[in-house]
Amino acid sequence: MTILTISSQVLYGHVGNAVADFTLKRLGHPVIAVPTVLLSNHKGYSDAVGEVFGPDLLRDFFSALERRGALDDLSAVQTGFIATVSQAQNIFDFLAELRVSKPDLPIIIDPVIGDKGRLYVDPALVGVFRERVPSLASLITPNAFEAQTLTGLEHPTLGALVKAFRAMGLDEGLITSAETLLAETEQRAILCFERGATDFHLTRHEALTFDREPNGVGDFVAALSAGLYGEGDLLSRTDRIAHALVALLRATQAANAPELALVRAQDEWMAALA
Repeated sequence: MTILTISSQVLYGHVGNAVADFTLKRLGHPVIAVPTVLLSNHKGYSDAVGEVFGPDLLRDFFSALERRGALDDLSAVQTGFIATVSQAQNIFDFLAELRVSKPDLPIIIDPVIGDKGRLYVDPALVGVFRERVPSLASLITPNAFEAQTLTGLEHPTLGALVKAFRAMGLDEGLITSAETLLAETEQRAILCFERGATDFHLTRHEALTFDREPNGVGDFVAALSAGLYGEGDLLSRTDRIAHALVALLRATQAANAPELALVRAQDEWMAALA
């Protein structure tokens, strides 16, 4: 069954669809990767060049895929980096149509809007995510900063954050870098909350240090969340994801690589998922 991933595409490095495409295929899924932007490399480098695709072109992509029947056997959709408000509206309109025709289709939304206290998208996108995502998402995968931004809570307890998401109509989530909400530094943490449950869970994992922390970690977590969706409960999947993430980061650290060692370490992170 095919997974549709909608995110950024880079020529060099591993972020966005450059992470999702390989990760999902390594899990055995056929993948359709629709780019929202095409860049030379991610914008953590000062000299990134490329192009943002217009919303009409994205809509044309979706229409062409539908004409080919390429979306008939979708098992999941995941979204990552969305560059503009008009892109977001077109993508979410398309997902709303899919939701009508395929009401049980898992839609995993990674609301890529910022990190470490800084927005790196148009602030108007925050409002679009707040308005549109709750009716669409089966699972959201923000980092802690994105979670705070979407809920409007500056210094929340974990319980308050989960309660705010549930009040928005978002009943299932996986929040990375949750340790920043606890002022912890010795370990990293992923918070997950499930539909039908009243509590939440923290999965702690090893904190590795880097001279320059690689980008794409959230994309890897989101891709695994889509690829493993439905395999057991969310807590067990989160544990597996955390083990795979540590294996990938250890290999990246050992290689002293500027980018995630996604391909080089594929055997290690796949084994950690078992």
